[in-house]
Amino acid sequence: MKITFTPALRWPLLLAAFLLFVGVCLFPVSSKLTRISGLALFVLVWLGLLAIGWKNRAFRFIGLAISALVVIFLLMPTRSGRDVAALRGEYVAGLQRYEGTHYFWGGESPVGIDCSGLIRRGLIDSLFVRGVRTLDAGLVRHALWLWWNDCTARELGEGHGMTTPLLETPSVNALDPAKILPGDIAVTANGLHIMAYLGENRWIEADPMAQRVLIVAVPSKDNVWFGQPMKIVRWNVFGQ
Repeated sequence: MKITFTPALRWPLLLAAFLLFVGVCLFPVSSKLTRISGLALFVLVWLGLLAIGWKNRAFRFIGLAISALVVIFLLMPTRSGRDVAALRGEYVAGLQRYEGTHYFWGGESPVGIDCSGLIRRGLIDSLFVRGVRTLDAGLVRHALWLWWNDCTARELGEGHGMTTPLLETPSVNALDPAKILPGDIAVTANGLHIMAYLGENRWIEADPMAQRVLIVAVPSKDNVWFGQPMKIVRWNVFGQ
């Protein structure tokens, strides 16, 4: 039996693909499978829209123009003279938007997030938004690279081309805040947990014990993570 994709059938199929795409985006766990699925569904929806509206000259022109502009933008060189302080500020603000989000192991979305997912997603969001706002394709490419290449708290603490070590401290409670900047990261010596400095003696973490994202002021005697040995590192995009 031959199935013909008539206009009446194309719209339900396109809607189904779009809903699947939204579902993948909202699914808490970030994995190679979800990233490939999300990318494939996005391309499928975009191509489906182009196919449906192809006979309309204006729609065809706008669709092709948008596609071309996106490709051209992503191929543009990285802008020089980047405002690192502003990027730091956006990163800190982006992290705080996840305050109260439910803890979900392996999660990296507003629906559920874990400790390394919070640190990564905050930077992905800020790099992408600032890259688009300032037309800095390098920031957008960096955001896409981070999104595609998952990593653990331990790997962020070890660097792996993403972070630079700053110092070690017996605990966050004992750390001199004058030695760090907002956006710097603390990773437990055993690599099991990670948190980010917001400034003004405040840290943000996706706490598996509290089961949500918390902002904690130091010194903290009630939070077990704040009494453990830590390595302090900095995202390479923020400089040395």
